[in-house]
Amino acid sequence: EPRGMHGVGAAGCGAGDAHDAWGGVCPGVLGALAGRWWVVVFPLDEVGTGRGALIRFEGIEKIYPVYARPQDRLWEWLLRKPRHRLHVALTGVDFDVKSGETFGLIGENGAGKSTLLKIAAGTIRPTKGQVFREGRVAALLELGAGFHPEESGLDNIRFMAALHGVQGEALEAFVAQTIEFSELSSEALARPVKTYSSGMFMRLAFAAATAIDPEVLIVDEALSVGDLHFQKKSLNRILGLRERGTTILFCSHNLYQVRSLC
Repeated sequence: EPRGMHGVGAAGCGAGDAHDAWGGVCPGVLGALAGRWWVVVFPLDEVGTGRGALIRFEGIEKIYPVYARPQDRLWEWLLRKPRHRLHVALTGVDFDVKSGETFGLIGENGAGKSTLLKIAAGTIRPTKGQVFREGRVAALLELGAGFHPEESGLDNIRFMAALHGVQGEALEAFVAQTIEFSELSSEALARPVKTYSSGMFMRLAFAAATAIDPEVLIVDEALSVGDLHFQKKSLNRILGLRERGTTILFCSHNLYQVRSLC
């Protein structure tokens, strides 16, 4: 928790506020999270088109029921008495991500970064509040999300294309671009993805997610997986998307990547 950030709210960042505990970057807090953790949002690098917000969070709160034993769910349903405790993952989150902006979220493990990105992508719903999204959204969340482990890499590429509505000639171009960027061999693409290493898996997932040229890209720690060559290649791909006006929302523990993108 950086110096002077013990309250809740959006902190402005002016020219005179450029230096603080994060070593030259002015952060702003966007909502208190469970316990003492916070989500910190770095200043934006705007190359937008002047349109409105593509992602908007209004009063987001996410609470999970936690059961001591699996059978407590059944007893709770039969007896109509609560047998769980509540874990507050997110509360009081309000902010906009406008067209062409790049948002970097940082926070310690358990701060709620991944939960917030899943809500942004629409894979989970908030307990309270609303999230609004516009445009084509591509998301790189937890490793393996959206892939079938028993199918081959090539089949999963086609499956991802179908999920994004890519058909006809555009489908073949999508497959070719994904294969070229991932740098996976034809032998590897013919194998089930359950046999892939984490680095191979992320190569394929990142290549497929960014091949559709999305209007909104959501990335959860994906750039930290793989060798240095592919990390640099992935960062350059995201920088290229940013320059073309893609809105980017991502979280990372790597402050170098956050500073590079934001």
